[in-house]
Amino acid sequence: MADALSRKLVKNLAMLVTHQQSLWTEMWRFDLDIVAPDVPAMLAALVVQPTLLERIKDRQSPNPSLQKVRQDVESRRTSNFSMSFVGDLWYRNCWCVPDDEEIRKLILQEAHQSPYSVHLGGTKMYKDLKMNCWWPRMKKNVGHYVAQCLICQQVKAER
Repeated sequence: MADALSRKLVKNLAMLVTHQQSLWTEMWRFDLDIVAPDVPAMLAALVVQPTLLERIKDRQSPNPSLQKVRQDVESRRTSNFSMSFVGDLWYRNCWCVPDDEEIRKLILQEAHQSPYSVHLGGTKMYKDLKMNCWWPRMKKNVGHYVAQCLICQQVKAER
């Protein structure tokens, strides 16, 4: 049972988080902000939404090549593609990434350079990515991206 001592105000929580440098840098890297309202309240939930998926959803609609695929799905002329109930385009249970260089570069960057992936090689990176994303010539793009990574080039052993 909660008592008055175990409750924390949002203002105190925000001050606690902003004084911890490591937590603050992680939040800055993920582009998160803490907003403390003027009215005293309790922090009930923290919702984190991936902005990359939102960008993919937003750019699927105006893309001309995906519009043709969307029409094929609606007329049931293709079996590999499907649409979710919200209208997002999927290829065999993977996100259909539009032909947008910025989004593809962000996906490749996240898969290769995030602290959790530790500069994967091309094959491993492609296997991990193909479970969630799809676009034409994805394997070639992954290989090209890994080949251009300066850190991977420095670590590679000479023969």
